[in-house]
Amino acid sequence: MVNLAKKYSDKVDERFSVGSQALAGTSDTYKFTGVATVEVYSIPTAAQNDYQRTGSNRYGEPEELQDKIQTLTISRDRSFTFTIDKGSKLQSEMVRDAGKALARQLREVSIPEFDTWVFAKQAEAAIANGNYSEEPITRTNAYEQFLKATEVLGNNNVPDEGRIAFCSYAFANMIKLDESFSKQGDSSQEMVINGTIGYVDGVKIVRVPSSRLPVGTAFLLVHPSATTAPKQLADYEVHDDPPGINGWLVEGRMIYDAFVLDSKSKGVYFHGGQGILRTLQVQSVAGDKGKSVITVTPSAGSGNKMVYKTGTEAETPEFDEVLSGWTDLPADGVITPTASHTTISVAEVDASNKAKSLGSTTLSIGA
Repeated sequence: MVNLAKKYSDKVDERFSVGSQALAGTSDTYKFTGVATVEVYSIPTAAQNDYQRTGSNRYGEPEELQDKIQTLTISRDRSFTFTIDKGSKLQSEMVRDAGKALARQLREVSIPEFDTWVFAKQAEAAIANGNYSEEPITRTNAYEQFLKATEVLGNNNVPDEGRIAFCSYAFANMIKLDESFSKQGDSSQEMVINGTIGYVDGVKIVRVPSSRLPVGTAFLLVHPSATTAPKQLADYEVHDDPPGINGWLVEGRMIYDAFVLDSKSKGVYFHGGQGILRTLQVQSVAGDKGKSVITVTPSAGSGNKMVYKTGTEAETPEFDEVLSGWTDLPADGVITPTASHTTISVAEVDASNKAKSLGSTTLSIGA
């Protein structure tokens, strides 16, 4: 609904917003300019041997180093569009400005969505590598749990310098109330004076709105070198009087993704009271008449299986939710969806049908 002015203020009551925070915890080492996929090589090391002073293999038996390839393919291609009618702008005290509306869209929708995606991928990688804890955070253990996280990264040779912790406001409050921190933490005196947190044991603390973090997050401790988050395209246009519209058409498109690198994956630690669903990449290709061929990556873990559900919109179960009414995905991926259904959701479940991973896509059905 467009609210036409009777006699309202010519000022817009703007909502509060926060700029991108996730970018600080990523690097731009790998370039995706002009390509959708980049292959990253990691090279292992050789074992140390005792030198033998006799024989032909005095240094040990030489083995050829085998490289490992991680394929990074950008999967996020997002867009938005809206119009502002010239008559509506004139009759709403001129507050419906296309340029300001575009800036508002980026601040309140596009940037938060990007941050949410990056934080989710980092948490997912940390859980997959066992770098996580579900210990409930209290005002008596917040500092201890944070120190345990820094210890885990240190034992995995992650550099001390440059680490960043993205935390919920609830965790920030808990650590400020924790007497063991207020008495010993390196930011304790500043905190006592003005109530702020800057660095904790050399780690920069960034407080993040809970809406951008995975459900139940206390904090994510990361080294920026572990994550690359390419923004391949960020294209925004304001069209003045396009065909069929007396006014403005605003369009935006963003191609981006986030990847935690295999060789640096131990540089990410997640502490949350609730696990998160890992992301599945789901693809639907038209098969024979009325059929669709579904492929899913990565495959289900040991003892788990893939199940699916079709409908008019994607399913949104929570982590560990018991899924009922879902169907086992056939090994060949061939399904016969209901003709009116447009979307398929695929979940990885354990032996108790508890959801562990989730993905969805638009259905393509053979004509």
